[in-house]
Amino acid sequence: MPLPQFRNFSGLFSLICLAILFLPAGLLSQSKIDSLNTEFQQAEKDSLKVVTQIQLSRQIHREAHDEEEELLHAQEAVQKALQLNDTLLYAHALDNLGLLMRYHQNYDESLPLHTKAYNLVKDKDINPLNKMIFANNAGVAGRYNQNYDTAISYYMEALKIAEKENDLKNIAIASNGIGNALTSIPGRADQALDYFERSLEAEKQRNNSLGVAMNYLSIGDYYIDKGEFTKAREYLNELLEINREREDQYGLAITNEFLGKAYLVEGKNLERAKEFFNISLVGFQQMGDRQKQAEILSSLGDIEKKQGQPVNAEKYYQNSLDLASALNLHGLLMENYLRMADLKEETGEPAEALSYYKQGKAYEDSIKLSQQNVEIAALVRKYDLEKKENRIELLQKDRALQETRLKTQEQLLEERRILMLLMGIGLLLILIIIFLQYRNAQTKKKTNARVLKEEKEKMKAIYERNLARAEILVTRLQINPHFLFNSLNAITYLIQTKENEKAMKYLVVFSRYTRMVLETSQKHIIPLSEEIKLTRYYLTLEENRFEKDFTYEIKLEESAVEGINIPPLLLQPFIENAIWHGLLPSKCDKKQLLINIIPAEDEITIIIDDNGVGRKNAGKKTTSGKKHKSMGMQIIQERISLYNKSYSGKITYEIIDKKDENCEPKGTRVVLKLQRIKGEHQEDNFYKIDTEISET
Repeated sequence: MPLPQFRNFSGLFSLICLAILFLPAGLLSQSKIDSLNTEFQQAEKDSLKVVTQIQLSRQIHREAHDEEEELLHAQEAVQKALQLNDTLLYAHALDNLGLLMRYHQNYDESLPLHTKAYNLVKDKDINPLNKMIFANNAGVAGRYNQNYDTAISYYMEALKIAEKENDLKNIAIASNGIGNALTSIPGRADQALDYFERSLEAEKQRNNSLGVAMNYLSIGDYYIDKGEFTKAREYLNELLEINREREDQYGLAITNEFLGKAYLVEGKNLERAKEFFNISLVGFQQMGDRQKQAEILSSLGDIEKKQGQPVNAEKYYQNSLDLASALNLHGLLMENYLRMADLKEETGEPAEALSYYKQGKAYEDSIKLSQQNVEIAALVRKYDLEKKENRIELLQKDRALQETRLKTQEQLLEERRILMLLMGIGLLLILIIIFLQYRNAQTKKKTNARVLKEEKEKMKAIYERNLARAEILVTRLQINPHFLFNSLNAITYLIQTKENEKAMKYLVVFSRYTRMVLETSQKHIIPLSEEIKLTRYYLTLEENRFEKDFTYEIKLEESAVEGINIPPLLLQPFIENAIWHGLLPSKCDKKQLLINIIPAEDEITIIIDDNGVGRKNAGKKTTSGKKHKSMGMQIIQERISLYNKSYSGKITYEIIDKKDENCEPKGTRVVLKLQRIKGEHQEDNFYKIDTEISET
């Protein structure tokens, strides 16, 4: 009767050790299945749903071991990822499904899933770690499926990437996998040792005791297969010490099992083999691992059989059969029944030998039938997946063609819309200017008429006349023809250079700016929040006109400016001076304009700060070679005087030049302070403006 197969025990040990490594955290933490289910249901993005469903399938495997449910989630994740046309996400979903198939020993289905995942991304510019994971998983599936050449080819792919990235972890994984695959190929086992030792060296550099232990086990198993039992026991004894230091009960149990295997295969000291197997059996009993108990009981039966103790051998085989039957381990049941048949034949009990032989063959046929069913299911799933891939590929090609046509048509329509919009805006601006001129003329007539009223309203009439004059100046400031036409020219340039989205953005800003100017032109005071909004629009348009020759920043707390009023466009002259006379003539690499609004308990401060050339050089030409005609301080003084007459506040200012340590100009600053007071014509309070002006 042949001995039980130990070829893949080292690989199985690797997986089981990793499972045990993560088991305590899983026992201590609460179940994550419900929380992942909730995340999956609430996920808005399809890509997030795929990622969550992958995690959910793995968590169901860890906690519930519900094969049907976990595979259902994994397959749905594959289908969703395929529909999203996301190559990396699709590869992750395929790799996850392959892992679950492998965990349930469906190696025929696992291998093509892992290989497809790797082949999808091998030429993509993605994180190399993903490529190494997919390639190593393909290698593991190939080795378990006994496709050793395929396994080695994918392990080699992972090893090449790991060496290029100097990834010691994946160097160790790939090298160990290649070694285990080579030991299973006749005539190539001698090459395995080099890869085991390379993996061992990498794990030692990582100071990973678990990885070192796995490689010691692989090397020990290698020497057992080579018949060098003394060498094998040297490595296994070192492994025993490592597991004692790590206090790894599973590691100790499986090391004792392999020491027993070494003595059993050697056949010289079967009592010593029995001692190690019994120590291993006790360890697995303490851990409750019934599958390993069944395997070791079968090995103990082999020892008793070799020692000529058929009664004891039958006892061990029967105990192994009971455990294997309870766990539904068809492979182990088959082996034990065939062992019992050989035993009964040796003891001269042909009837019982035939009975056990038939039962063994029945399980062998059952295993073959199950494998056929799995292969048929795998072919069906593979056909369905390929069919969906082909259908989606055709749909994507058709969609791409339609999108190209639609995009061309939309581009033509967009150009026409922009042209019509510009023409409409130009006509609207002309009408606005005519209307404003007409309104100004009407305002003059009404102001002159008020002067002729009764003597008791004389002061009021003078005030209204001054107010009208100030409004005319404000209107001139608001709608500066040069500013309008230059802004339109800048937008037209963007359209001509096919920057349509950018042009639309600045058209929206320009229209909002113009509308707000019109809405505030007849108001004496406006909320500070609207003044800040106007300032933002103005700076955006100026920044576009000068091709971002300067940068600006507005710092404020939105809640701090609520309920605060200010004369309209009071900030714009200062900003215009800062840009035209301060920043544009400057040769500074970073031309900056900072507007900082600082709230306090009884007042609010507005600071306009630039790092331009200063007042000393303000009279020089701008970078364009022309002098910009600013509205000047006269308008500011008239508006401040008008405000002082209209409200009980008082406005004062002084000019301060900023200088560096060498007393050279380094820019200017404007500081406006608004103090809370109560007045006659306010509901509860309004703000007094105390202005300190530092202008270019």
